[in-house]
Amino acid sequence: MSWMRKAMCSDRSGSRPSCRVPLHLTVVPVLALWTWAGADVFTVTADRATGSERPDGEVVIDLEGNVMVTDGEVVVTSRTGTVWQQSGHAVFEEDVFVESDTLTAEADRLDYRSSEGLIWLVGNVTLSDGDNVLTADEVTWFRDRGKATAKDSVVMTGPWLGRVTGDYAMYDKSRGSLFVTANPVLYREENGDSMVVRADRLEFFPDDNRAEAQGNATVEVPARELWAEADYLKYFGDQERFELLGSPLVTSPDGELSGDWMSIAYSGGAISSVSVEGGAAGRFVDHGLSPPSRSGFSAERAVFHFSGSGDLDSIFVEGSVQLEVKSGGEAAQNDERNTVRGDRLYVSYENGRPTNMVVSGGVSGTYSYRGSPPSR
Repeated sequence: MSWMRKAMCSDRSGSRPSCRVPLHLTVVPVLALWTWAGADVFTVTADRATGSERPDGEVVIDLEGNVMVTDGEVVVTSRTGTVWQQSGHAVFEEDVFVESDTLTAEADRLDYRSSEGLIWLVGNVTLSDGDNVLTADEVTWFRDRGKATAKDSVVMTGPWLGRVTGDYAMYDKSRGSLFVTANPVLYREENGDSMVVRADRLEFFPDDNRAEAQGNATVEVPARELWAEADYLKYFGDQERFELLGSPLVTSPDGELSGDWMSIAYSGGAISSVSVEGGAAGRFVDHGLSPPSRSGFSAERAVFHFSGSGDLDSIFVEGSVQLEVKSGGEAAQNDERNTVRGDRLYVSYENGRPTNMVVSGGVSGTYSYRGSPPSR
């Protein structure tokens, strides 16, 4: 019979048969992608194999027990499998495991459809590439389009990623990027500090070691009670730096900072500097005094530097600078206020408290206070 001549083996003697089946098969079971070589001939082994030929000429081969399919570069193992030879369709079920170089995949089911260029992994999917792991309910690889998707309960972990969750993820080979939508959240922890990033969409560019949060982006550092928000956020892993674009705003119990563009640099997991360009403005509260002192500034640009302990080290402000300070402590009862204007302002700090201030270029200022009440 023709189907036996094409591909058939059965385990009547109890020995493990080996079949060579002429079927073009490509498997890419990781969003970071690997591709089965797509050879026209690959090797199939199983404990039992039975086959039949349908009236339309389709050859169906059922495999059971220790199923293994390999082309020398990629290996698929499962408990059962079925191959539709003419249509280029294959299904592997129960304890499906795929291995290629450093990449592995596990799932309850692998469905390959050659005519559609589609590979579908379903049920408890786990994809691993070294320390990078993705889990999801479903993963689909669109071979001809160079794209792969994961959906439902998507979780990605890795040294560079941290932990990313969402309901939908897509890998786009042409862009070299992986993006996560539908409630995406990025969680990272370093040196005891945690950071949570949320947005409408998170996109990662592994080759460039950078990431973007697009639409209603927020960054939260709970241990420092720090909150940042912007329309668009970029993260540069090699530089340990964030860029915030589109009405960025940073708030904390000590005040808030805003502008047109903002950059936040890290060192050892702690903020080392904050730069603001265009319409820089800030309001700050010194809780070291009772009642606290309050200050505010506006300028074209500003740079804040922090010490390794996280205390403010210095501030440089430039371009139409205006600073107002309302005294705290004992001076607060006199409603003391200082206003300074100039082209540039530099303030140095020690242990988080200002020690020196220099204003230059077109300097002017005012000082006002409410006099002490007359004695009786």
